[in-house]
Amino acid sequence: MRLKRNRLKTYSHRQVIPKKDNEGNSYTEYGLPSSFEAEVWPAGGKLQAEMYGQRAIHIKNCRINAEYETVTDEKGRVGYQVEDMTIRESDGICLNVPEDHEPDYRIIAIRPYRYLTLEVEHI
Repeated sequence: MRLKRNRLKTYSHRQVIPKKDNEGNSYTEYGLPSSFEAEVWPAGGKLQAEMYGQRAIHIKNCRINAEYETVTDEKGRVGYQVEDMTIRESDGICLNVPEDHEPDYRIIAIRPYRYLTLEVEHI
């Protein structure tokens, strides 16, 4: 199965960077944007309705049009290397905003099928 070219659009991925301020409170920042091509559609179907319930209206699926490789960092976290970026859960995705803004979606699940499929939730 191929992805249809007319459904592919360019989006931005921004890696999450957990930080702490001088008082010890945790917060997140996002790294520099990396672009990728993907097909995006809203969550649907019986399985996603059961998994997410009322949250399903805020969730979208993204199918990335690129080869990927599974990688593990020094802390044992699994990520997926796609071209020049590593995608992990909790990273940010800019679907409806320009790449220089804060991401409007967060990765909640990664499915390593033939194409790397992400489930993202609106922040």
